[in-house]
Amino acid sequence: MTDWADRERRTGQLVRLSADHMFNTSVTAKKVYCLCRLTWITKSHKSKYATYIRSVKLPALSEIFGRSYSSIEAAANHLVSISGDTAARELVTQHTGFTNTYNAYRNSSGDWIGQHYKKLLPLFRMAYTMTSDEERRRLMRRIADLPPIPNPNDRRGPLKPEYLLTPVFFALDQGCRFPILNGRPEVRRLLSKRGVRSATLSDQFDSCVSLYGTKGVTDAADLDVLASNPAKLKAVVDTRRIETLLHVKPTVGNELPLKDEADIKVIRDALVLSRRRTHNRLTNALKELLTEYTVREGNNPSAMYDIVIEDYNGANADLLVEVKGSTHPAEIRMAIGQLYAYWFALKGDCDPNLALLLPEAPEAQLVNLLRWLGIGVLWFSGNSLKTSTPSLRCLTRIG
Repeated sequence: MTDWADRERRTGQLVRLSADHMFNTSVTAKKVYCLCRLTWITKSHKSKYATYIRSVKLPALSEIFGRSYSSIEAAANHLVSISGDTAARELVTQHTGFTNTYNAYRNSSGDWIGQHYKKLLPLFRMAYTMTSDEERRRLMRRIADLPPIPNPNDRRGPLKPEYLLTPVFFALDQGCRFPILNGRPEVRRLLSKRGVRSATLSDQFDSCVSLYGTKGVTDAADLDVLASNPAKLKAVVDTRRIETLLHVKPTVGNELPLKDEADIKVIRDALVLSRRRTHNRLTNALKELLTEYTVREGNNPSAMYDIVIEDYNGANADLLVEVKGSTHPAEIRMAIGQLYAYWFALKGDCDPNLALLLPEAPEAQLVNLLRWLGIGVLWFSGNSLKTSTPSLRCLTRIG
């Protein structure tokens, strides 16, 4: 099932590559529709000659990139040539797509996009650029305001707009955190177990996102796969219920309540291989970017820090950077303690210069906390280093 989550993430990479091209050319309703189609499969979706490749994938790529492709190899060659990225070949030739939309809606959704194109285009742009969960929540609320997608056969009734849009918005989301609410029975079961099946889309979003960081569920792809495993789903939901209870403080009496047990759980889960890989990828990317700086790592048991950037601002000041593979509040709190402990061990007699390197921009509340503590924030958007900290902008201009 991990392979399926990887397929969903690979689909996201192909959709974002296609969106990169689309948003830099003339955007049409048909191209927007084809971004949706890149998330689709047919019943035959695993073999080398799976039918979705010729019926869905190649026509969608042809429309978006303005070239009629005779084969998947021809499409791969063209995308490599125009993007300059050899990784595009793998995205095209390997299997992508993950949602099997009912045929009648496949036809009517194209007409629906054309009819509501002016409303929908800003939502697709928002999905392409969003970096925070607040933006994702806002996008989910805007989906709820859209009319349903008609079914010309009138047998199944209209299609909820989230069934069409959440898969493609997940694919456009560079953080892979936008939940896939495509109406599968497994997804409905997940929402039922969370008690939000009849709730608003915004509440469903919050319920899904709250599971990230639990038992190896790092993003929406992991959650979508988890929904297909009833036993693991029950274990995760039960764990989250327990963690929620541990956060409830007593209203009477003086008994000391349990504190931060959820933090311990999240930090333990942070040791799984996928999180370590994210940590290593971020560390390596920063080192490769800052070639004009002297960058070192800790090797003393009293200060096993991730990165120190010497003279990072041209004023003979060193910057201590802690790398985390998640923006979960528990990991941010852990990083705060590590940063101050490491700095004290290294340079306790100097004012600290501290920063966090994260896989994406953290929530506004966490940014405010870090700003209050004097800790800067760095993250990658594609190959570009970003920051919300003015004193660190000197690093984002590199490369």
